Amino acid sequence: MNAAPHLAALIVSILLAASGLAAEAAPTDQQTSQDPAASRPAAPYIIEISISRTLLTLYERHGTGKMFPVAQYRVGSAMRGLTTYPLGPGRVTAIQFDPWWHPTAYSRQVFRERGISLPRAVPPGHPLNYMGPFKISLSHRTWKGAIYRIHGNNNPRRVGRRVTGGCFVMHNRDGLELARRIRVGTVVNIVP
Repeated sequence: MNAAPHLAALIVSILLAASGLAAEAAPTDQQTSQDPAASRPAAPYIIEISISRTLLTLYERHGTGKMFPVAQYRVGSAMRGLTTYPLGPGRVTAIQFDPWWHPTAYSRQVFRERGISLPRAVPPGHPLNYMGPFKISLSHRTWKGAIYRIHGNNNPRRVGRRVTGGCFVMHNRDGLELARRIRVGTVVNIVP
């Protein structure tokens, strides 16, 4: 496997982040971090998510400009054949702990076809809450306007497989560790 395209995309995202050109405002309908430590300056991290490798790598930037991988996590990613997911650099726009899940009308329809009636809002801790104990919102959007997130799950078998409609699902313990480590504004680069 040639790592050059991934490295080039990561370098571009770092340069965009340093110049401020890639910055996007947090959507007004998203809550900002509920973590009391969120008032600290953003940590010098960059996240790279590989859809095909179902892998999230957390890099730490040092004052010398060098980056070092400090953690790797398996993620569930977009199912094969799905072509609407976004690629390239973006940012973390919100971090929430114990989030409610607001399934789309389409999600509710899919669940109805499986014999499950989903409410418009699923509370934290509920067995049908697909967000799990954390939700990291991303600035990435599809051409259809779909919002992308990194979140926990209620089915650990989904992690490490290409089974989602686009979001990235993590083991709850790993995701909580990541959510507590990064800050709103962290660069996220999605690669194929």
